[in-house]
Amino acid sequence: MKNVFTPKEKSKIVKQHFLKAIPIEDICNTYQITPLTFEKWKTNLFENSDLVFKQSPDDGMDYYQNYDLVINWLSQAFKGQTLQVLGIDTAPIKRVCSFKPVEISVNTGVIDVIFEDENEKGYHLEEQRDMSESDLYRFASQHFSVAKEWRDDVIDIILISGRSYNGKRKIKTHSGLYQPTFVDLTERNGKERFKQIREAVESGDTSSLLELAFLPMYGNDNDVDRKEFVKEIIRFETELLKKDPTKELLVAATMIMSNKILDNETFDKLW
Repeated sequence: MKNVFTPKEKSKIVKQHFLKAIPIEDICNTYQITPLTFEKWKTNLFENSDLVFKQSPDDGMDYYQNYDLVINWLSQAFKGQTLQVLGIDTAPIKRVCSFKPVEISVNTGVIDVIFEDENEKGYHLEEQRDMSESDLYRFASQHFSVAKEWRDDVIDIILISGRSYNGKRKIKTHSGLYQPTFVDLTERNGKERFKQIREAVESGDTSSLLELAFLPMYGNDNDVDRKEFVKEIIRFETELLKKDPTKELLVAATMIMSNKILDNETFDKLW
C-alpha cells in the first residue's frame, strides 16, 4: 500500500466519506492512514476548495437544505424549553445556532447544533449514527473550535443512533482529557414512549410532542422494525396536522430525521 498521496488523491479519498457515506474507520483501514491524518486532509479540502456539497449529488444538496429546516424547527421547538427530553439538565434555551454546517457529513446525522441557555452556557449537540471510535476523535478535534467561540463554557453531547456503541467514551492523553456526555438513543424503547405520548395527547397534554421527531432514532437497528415504526409516527403526526396547521414543521422535521430509514417515494405517500 502506498504511503504518499497527491493532493488530488487525498481529496478523492476524503470525499468518499461525504459523498458515498463510507465510514472514516473503513477509509482509514483501506488506505492505511490514521484518523488524525484523515482529519488533516479533510481540513485542507474545506480550506482550499469549493464546498463539498457543490460537488455532491442531488441528495447531498438536499441534506444541506434539510439541515437548515432542522435548525429552524429546533429553534422554534426548544425556545424557552430545556433539553430534558434528551435527559440533559439545562436552563431554558434562548437560542439555537448551527456549528459549521459546511462540515456536515452526509452519513453522520442530521443534528449538529449548539444550544445556548439563559445562563449563556453552550451545549454542542451532534447525532452520530452507527458510531465508531474514529468518530469520537473527530468530536474531540471539533470540541476546541467550539470552546474558542463559547469561552470554554460548552458541553459536548453525542446522540447515538442506529447500532449500539461499546467503544471508548473518553480520550485521555498526556495533555488533557476529552469526555463528552453520551445520550444513547439505541437503549430507549421508542414504541413504549410513542404509546405514552399518544395517550397524553388524547388526554389533552401536548407537552411532549417535540419528542416525536426524535423517536425514529430510538432503539437498536437490530431490534426494531424501524420502517414501520416511522410510518406509524408520521401517520399520527399528519392526523395532528389536519387539526393544527402549526404542526407542519414537526412533521417535516420527523421526516428529515428519518431520511436514512424511508425513501422519498414512501414519504410522498405518507405526506
